[in-house]
Amino acid sequence: MSTLRRSLLIAVTLFVTVFSLSSPAQVVTATLPVGNFPSYAATNSVTNTTYVANQLCNTYPCTSPGSVTVIDGATSTIKATINAGINPGPIAVNSVTNKIYVASICGNDPSCQSPGTVMVIDGNTLATQTVTVGYVPDDLAVNPVTNKIYVSNFCVGPGYPNNCSICQTGFNGIVTVIDGTTLATQNIPLACATASLAVNPNTNTIYASSEGDLNDPPYGMLNVINGTTFSTQTVPTEIGTNMVRVNPTTNQIYVTNQCSDPTCQNGGTVTVVNGATLQTQNVAAGFNPYFLAVNTNTNKVYTANLCRDLTCTSGPATSVINGTTLSTTTLPLCSALDGVGYLDVNPVTNKIYVPCDSNGGTIAVIDGATNNVVPVAVGDEPIQAAVNSVTNTIYVTNYSDATVSVIGGATTLQLAAVTPCRLVDTRNGGGPIQGGTFQTFNLPQLAMANGCASLATAAAFSLNVTLIPQDHNPVGYLTIWPASQIQPVVSTMNSPDGRTKANAAIVPAGVGGAVSVFVKNTADVVLDLDGYFAPPTSQTLQFYPLTPCRVADTRSTDYPQGLGAPHLSGGTPRDFPVLNNTTCIPAGINAVAYSFNLTAIAYQGQPIGYLEVWPTGNEPAKPVSTLNNPTGTNVANAAIVPAGTGGDITFFASGNTDLAVDVNGYFAAPGTGGLSLYPTPPCRVLDTRGIGSGQPFSGQLNPPVDVATSSCPTGSTAGAYVFNATVIPSPTLGYLTLWPDGENQPSVSTLNAADGWTASNMAIVPNVNGEIDAYAQGMTQLILDISAYFAP
Repeated sequence: MSTLRRSLLIAVTLFVTVFSLSSPAQVVTATLPVGNFPSYAATNSVTNTTYVANQLCNTYPCTSPGSVTVIDGATSTIKATINAGINPGPIAVNSVTNKIYVASICGNDPSCQSPGTVMVIDGNTLATQTVTVGYVPDDLAVNPVTNKIYVSNFCVGPGYPNNCSICQTGFNGIVTVIDGTTLATQNIPLACATASLAVNPNTNTIYASSEGDLNDPPYGMLNVINGTTFSTQTVPTEIGTNMVRVNPTTNQIYVTNQCSDPTCQNGGTVTVVNGATLQTQNVAAGFNPYFLAVNTNTNKVYTANLCRDLTCTSGPATSVINGTTLSTTTLPLCSALDGVGYLDVNPVTNKIYVPCDSNGGTIAVIDGATNNVVPVAVGDEPIQAAVNSVTNTIYVTNYSDATVSVIGGATTLQLAAVTPCRLVDTRNGGGPIQGGTFQTFNLPQLAMANGCASLATAAAFSLNVTLIPQDHNPVGYLTIWPASQIQPVVSTMNSPDGRTKANAAIVPAGVGGAVSVFVKNTADVVLDLDGYFAPPTSQTLQFYPLTPCRVADTRSTDYPQGLGAPHLSGGTPRDFPVLNNTTCIPAGINAVAYSFNLTAIAYQGQPIGYLEVWPTGNEPAKPVSTLNNPTGTNVANAAIVPAGTGGDITFFASGNTDLAVDVNGYFAAPGTGGLSLYPTPPCRVLDTRGIGSGQPFSGQLNPPVDVATSSCPTGSTAGAYVFNATVIPSPTLGYLTLWPDGENQPSVSTLNAADGWTASNMAIVPNVNGEIDAYAQGMTQLILDISAYFAP
């Protein structure tokens, strides 16, 4: 597909819609930096190497050459970067000869007035050769049996992009044939400009699609080329013919057509061609079907449709066509603000990968057996998914942030608990982050420099983020996100009153394990690490959710020994034997870490500089902080805390304070009921300011927060959600409690805002039925942003 016409595929629509979801089983394990505007990718499963074409420019004309990034699949590292022509595009691999073919739309001519080229890469030496082809080479296909490479050229002469979009009288297309041994070429003239190519190596037949013209029937066609004689035949298709794919096993050919009638009122079709007889049958395939993939093992065909309806207001979809009966099932995909990209199939696992083309993108993973769909968070504007079926690894090109997301097709993320450790403190070097800007921090490098745990395998971090305004001036908001991605439109915390605040955050790793931090107004920032999430090892832990429950409260004498009164004395560490409270934590468990919500309650109105927590017997080498209460109010923060000696944890406060400890789960060795982490793009589940009259609520929120059927991508088997909860009191809020719908309201709190200021807190909330209940003691608005969930 040409760069010009690619712009049609990222058109977006206006409303939100719903994923149909099932159990997840895969996550991004690495994010690799490549060149600017990566679009196309292809994998050689024999050598476990992936090739990515980087266009360098996203506008026409582009005067600078692009590149090809070579990824070593065994190590998930960049092996080499190879200079390419201008606007390198489609890539094809011959695994038999270990040759890679990359078409450059403009060759080496910035004006596109000269023919395009195909760069031939030797997979062993990475040496290159260049072959001249036709104008605007748009697709590549390889016949590994004959060692012939076929190139569809969208134009017969110069003038890109003005005269390359329709089929006119005397306007002929060209397919260039490259001999894989000699690199000699031969051109096959066709009746119309060509777009997509496919090869059936069993019959040595090549198929080239032509878009056609609304004013010149036939509106579209399929060119059938004999691979031996190069003789051609044409088969009529329908309007807006685009992609062609072949099932060599059944000798059926499939062609997507954007429309079934000149007005496009009835949706698009797939033309099914019998390879032996060239007889055709048109099958309804949703609205604006563009991309196409075939699972030869199951004999099913998948389209990626830009729209679900005529108005294109409800987002993309995929049509699943049974290759035997030609019956069709349509599945909703992505959200309504997304486009779709090049999909791919893993025939071994029967999974289909469809890019949801937006900022903060996802890959919609379709289970071919059940048609259930699971989203996997990747980078910004994912364009193509390339599958290595041998290693069950998927490579996704992220067009906007110059990265490739590496998805482990059978990988989950589990916790590696660490002793809390300080990674970043801008007060001790570098100075504050200037207002309206962000800084990027390479956490693995900082962990090594500060003597923390190795983060080499970390795919996400469990952090405590502390915001320290300059001279107590207000800070509108702070946002933390994976480095290299576009800054998401969510906030991690706010400090409108200019006080020091902390908030926990689970943040996916960006390129090189880095994260970026933005502050609206100048402020210092502290990042403390309390764990990270990585692919499973013998040391990693799963999450076991618990009904939220109060483990300790130093204001009360009704708790087991060591978990109640008296208050914490400033400057004196105190051990909490949390396993003693068996009404909250089941007896006999071997918890390695806990998921707590901690609330510092001002003792006699006294402020405290900071509260610190660590596993008993393993005090951090350097102080860290979990929360701050400089104004003597009530302040809550979430924390993942490793268990110490006897399962105990130790608290230290810089001043006198009371403390309430609520538990919502624990981490332990993998087993029955254990859950793993699945990050999502930051997504707003709830904002009461936009519901009904937009008035704040008090008491129990009605109806509950419906997470499962919201527009935010989460798995239907989610056992817990990871939220960032923000309250905007009106005028004050004693406390907010979040808990799973279907259970009784627990006697716990999620956050507090008794002073009336906006407050935020990370909340891990167990899930029973996909809905979450909220109770406010006082009037408040509530915002819930989801960033991850836990599931099997």
